Amino acid sequence: MKARAVIYLRQSVAREESISLELQETACRTYANQHGYGVVAVEADPGISGRTWNRPAVQRVMGMVEAKEADVIILWKWSRLSRSRLDWAVAADRVETAGGRIESATEAVDVSTSTGRLARGMLTEFAAFESERIGDTWKEAHARRVRNGLPANGKPRFGYQYDRDKGFTPDPVTGPVLQEMYRRYNSGESFYSLVGWANAGPTRPVTGYGVSQHGMWSARTLRRVLDNAFAAGYITHQGQLHPGAHEPLITPEEWATYRARRETRRVMRNTERSPYLLSGMIRCACGSPMNAGLFGSARQPKYRCKAAGEQRRHTGGYVTTSTVEPAVLEWLREFADGLEAEASSQRAPVRRTDPTKAVAKKLLAVEARLDNLTLKLIDGTIPQETYERLRDELMTQKTTLESAIIQAQVPRPDVHGLRDTVLAWDTLDVYTQRDTLSRLINYVLVTPGRPRGTVRIIPKW
Repeated sequence: MKARAVIYLRQSVAREESISLELQETACRTYANQHGYGVVAVEADPGISGRTWNRPAVQRVMGMVEAKEADVIILWKWSRLSRSRLDWAVAADRVETAGGRIESATEAVDVSTSTGRLARGMLTEFAAFESERIGDTWKEAHARRVRNGLPANGKPRFGYQYDRDKGFTPDPVTGPVLQEMYRRYNSGESFYSLVGWANAGPTRPVTGYGVSQHGMWSARTLRRVLDNAFAAGYITHQGQLHPGAHEPLITPEEWATYRARRETRRVMRNTERSPYLLSGMIRCACGSPMNAGLFGSARQPKYRCKAAGEQRRHTGGYVTTSTVEPAVLEWLREFADGLEAEASSQRAPVRRTDPTKAVAKKLLAVEARLDNLTLKLIDGTIPQETYERLRDELMTQKTTLESAIIQAQVPRPDVHGLRDTVLAWDTLDVYTQRDTLSRLINYVLVTPGRPRGTVRIIPKW
């Protein structure tokens, strides 16, 4: 009875100097005919690196041997199966445990002997070495580009034009559009409104930002464009920002404001279109958020404690909008007056403690705990379940601290701009009003009570 063979093919990148899948298959079929094997299947992973084991076709091939559907896996070269030492050792053990074998059409060695297994080990070691050498070369090339303030590639960036000799320079058409997008968003305009504005204009997003099929702007595309720090003069490497060699289109202050506004709106995303002024910004004294709506028999506009309404943590939990919103507006007027008095006085502004230093210290401690936790998992000191639970807790702390640093970097509001906003308050729509408050207030703390609740403003400064 003929041995059943499955041919496995892999080509990392399709280019002229690489061996095509067709040529690999021809060599493998010739080898199978010479050895009297019957080919029962051909599986291929085109365009996937051998450094990863997460490949659909290779998993199917391994499954065929373990299910007794094939006896032999034929490769063009040993490196086609994997360029990882660990993956190769695991794969060979799985196949041999299942009673199968792996053979190469062009690097034939008798793996039934110790000498043959040694030869195969040397060939797979050379494959791993070549993979690591290529990786080291790429790492050095990327590190050099980062040192020179250059991005990893020359892919299109909205707002810029690219020249091989000059690099990225501001585009005279799309550059001003990108600047205006940041300014509009920082002034309180939502992504949804910006999408309509952008699509009404002549410019369209460039590739690489998840452009929709019809080529128009979408909220998702716009977020990707603005979240990229390239316009602020930065490049990104391994998740970290580094100074770029290109000319920025927005100032560091505009970028810091954008990050803070983005973080605030990310938390308040579900309430961005709410018709209630304090949606997403108001909390009960018990610590729970408050929902806005029409409550009671009179269907009055109120804020209701979520814990009281859904979890029955305490009774009551209501405060009318007519109680809390005028208190917030009064605080806003006093805050603007205080800024104006400080700006007009002859004395220097009061020096405030920089909170970022203490927060940054806590962030470093959390990151160190994460590193230590990972080492314990690798060493087998803690089980996977415990690791995942502690990791999730630390990642939550890390996200909170990073958000606090972003918020603290935002400059205090301009006194004249804030005074103008307060004077025109009644003419502004609720979305602009809420956006203004979210720049100044962390949250509004309410203690519900009869006949009136108490209101306390927790500011950002």
